[in-house]
Amino acid sequence: MDKLNFYTVDLNYVDQLKSAELTHRGFSRVPDMDYGELHKPKFLCGIVLQIENIDYYVPVSSYKQQKPDNFLIYSDNGQVVGSLRFNYMFPVPRKLLKERRITDEPDRAYRSLLAQELLYCRKKQSDIMRLAERTYKRVLLGKNPGLVANSCDFILLEKICLSYTE
Repeated sequence: MDKLNFYTVDLNYVDQLKSAELTHRGFSRVPDMDYGELHKPKFLCGIVLQIENIDYYVPVSSYKQQKPDNFLIYSDNGQVVGSLRFNYMFPVPRKLLKERRITDEPDRAYRSLLAQELLYCRKKQSDIMRLAERTYKRVLLGKNPGLVANSCDFILLEKICLSYTE
């Protein structure tokens, strides 16, 4: 198993996923990945799950509350600094990803935070993979309507992802 890493994703692809969900569901749970020039770009932790040769990546979020389908990320001092929210994970072809090079981050404090987050995720990689798979299955089973409504449409997004790999 490869070590987890952080990635950026092609924003046009994300827009296509959002648009497909919006058309199909009337709303989208694919997260915004671009908050404009005044904010740092959102990035992904991946591969958290692989389903029949489809790689799933989960956005790293500043959300800091424990919920059944997220994973809290802690800094060296024990503070919650972010989370992985598995209900918002989505499939991405590897060719549309770019490794997030922490050493390229100009802000020293942010670079340190990213390094701590990545190290923590790597230490907890098996827990992360297990939670991703559990969330995926829970959404597909559909027994929790609130979870389904607050999650990406994994099957729809997989179809779009596969169209990029054909």
